[in-house]
Amino acid sequence: MIKLGEFFFTTLTFLVPCAFIYWVAANGWIAQWLRDVPELGGGDLPPITFLRPLKRDAPRLEENIVHLVRAMRDGDQLVFGVDPGSEAALRCAEMRARFPERDIVVVECAPGAALNPKISKLVQMTPHARLGHWILSDSEAMLDADFLGAFRREWVASGADALTAGYRFTQLDTWPRQLDAAATLLTLWPGLAVVRIFGRVRLTLGACTAFRRADIESIGGWAAFADELAEDNRLGVALAAAGRVVRLSAHVVTLASDALTWRDYWRHQRRVAVTYRAANPAGFAASILTHGLPLSLLALIVAHAIGPDRGAVLFFTAWTMRWATARATARMLDFPIPRLVCVVLLASFVETACWFASWFCGRVWWGGRWWWVNARGKLRA
Repeated sequence: MIKLGEFFFTTLTFLVPCAFIYWVAANGWIAQWLRDVPELGGGDLPPITFLRPLKRDAPRLEENIVHLVRAMRDGDQLVFGVDPGSEAALRCAEMRARFPERDIVVVECAPGAALNPKISKLVQMTPHARLGHWILSDSEAMLDADFLGAFRREWVASGADALTAGYRFTQLDTWPRQLDAAATLLTLWPGLAVVRIFGRVRLTLGACTAFRRADIESIGGWAAFADELAEDNRLGVALAAAGRVVRLSAHVVTLASDALTWRDYWRHQRRVAVTYRAANPAGFAASILTHGLPLSLLALIVAHAIGPDRGAVLFFTAWTMRWATARATARMLDFPIPRLVCVVLLASFVETACWFASWFCGRVWWGGRWWWVNARGKLRA
């Protein structure tokens, strides 16, 4: 028994430093990424159709709409997809009356055009989109003139067919919001940095993505993603498979954090884990090697069981390293999270628990209802 414990402890003391190396390297790759803004060439984008499918409880809705409308240029179009009779429908109608000089279309979208609620709206919004260049953004995205100006210029300069932006959160005034945002900082950004450095980008992100209408139509339109849980990821996969070039933007979009209870936070992290697992099973399985903080706690428990407590130093070193690298990432992204030293600890263990649970249960809560997700990421009500 002691020999087996020694074996596990030795294995863990090897894996945890591997996580340290990953955290530090990812910070370097993120710093390089944010510096790598393409040099501006001649020309500019033609007018854009902004697609904005809105959920019922979108945070800071009116403020975000005003920012987006004021960031529009002459010739641009804004198409909202809203639930009939919702607060979002009322606010969008008010914005259309408030800014009559802008081309704003409000589409009341009945449920059922697709299993995926976001795709259901996009299917119904598309006939109203009159332009060939699109920027799709989430309900929570705070798209002001500065961000959109830089994003549009980068799309031209990069030569990409599709350009997609990573994100940070604001309005982090509660523990659940802080923990939820920490998952983006701890997992999403390092993972994206690895993809950007070592492989061809084959994904898009839901926060803000630019693409051409013709490219969407060439891969089957929105209906091709009707039953996908990770529709944003699958969109990038399909575009890359069709020979289109997808790039990750050097600009970061800010999202207004949803109002979250503890139960909402847990359910969201469970859905995120199932989404990652469905989108890239092999990569998601290997990601356990980056969970250095929970692995160091396991080493502490094993060390205590087999004799002298040799795991305490490893655990507290892992905690310090994870906090220090997270803080460095947060500074680069202008993504401050209060109480980060404690948030890192709690968020790391929740992520590992959700990673483990995602392999055994594909049931997720999304849009106010339960869904089943099969091994390929397909939704079933």
